[in-house]
Amino acid sequence: MIKNAIVTGGIRRLGRYISYFLANEGYNLALIYNSSTKEELNQTSKVLSSKGIKYRFYKCDITDQAKLRKVIQSIGKEFRKIDLLINNAGMITRVDFEKITPKLFDETIALNLKAPLFISQYSLQYLRKSIAPLIINISSLGGLQNWTGFIPYSTSKTGLVKLTYLLARKLAPKIRVNAIAPGTIIIDGEEKGTPEKTDVEKIPLKKYGNPNDIVAAVKFIIECQYLTGHVIPIDGGRLLNN
Repeated sequence: MIKNAIVTGGIRRLGRYISYFLANEGYNLALIYNSSTKEELNQTSKVLSSKGIKYRFYKCDITDQAKLRKVIQSIGKEFRKIDLLINNAGMITRVDFEKITPKLFDETIALNLKAPLFISQYSLQYLRKSIAPLIINISSLGGLQNWTGFIPYSTSKTGLVKLTYLLARKLAPKIRVNAIAPGTIIIDGEEKGTPEKTDVEKIPLKKYGNPNDIVAAVKFIIECQYLTGHVIPIDGGRLLNN
């Protein structure tokens, strides 16, 4: 059976690992990106070309509603149905409370919360064509804990957690909706992209996570057909410190 997936931010960092996993599982891929470099596009394309799947790259600022709607329509026309939507794209900025600007707050909410909501809405007609449609939101441990150094980010990811619950209730029983809340995930060769590492001694498992841990959670959510409306922390037990 042909399976199609949309992954936002699916060209680089964590999104790339998710895309590679889905390709290995036989999914055709519609990958939405905005600021990925030509080198990153070529790297991802080279890997996906060897998987024997159909894939397309769609450049889009997903905070622009007109462009976003048009891109989802293009994906629908190309792929006809969507079996899996992964809202992965996001931004994180460490900022002192007194230095938060309306611009930063609005940009963070627009990308981390508003975009997943409307991507899900615009994709609905194509998800309903699937036998077992699924939405996975990539939230954050910052959406479950109180990260005072990341107030715009933490607020947006908390909103994404609530959006997951609301959509799971609203779209059941046809469409399952779940989320993953990563803690500190280290990507080899891209440590510079990790905004801040918590002290490893504060993590019960005494280690950081890696992309394979998130991929394992994606795999579990896909396979567990009796799971909806849940947020799975992948954090080495860090949430226990609350």
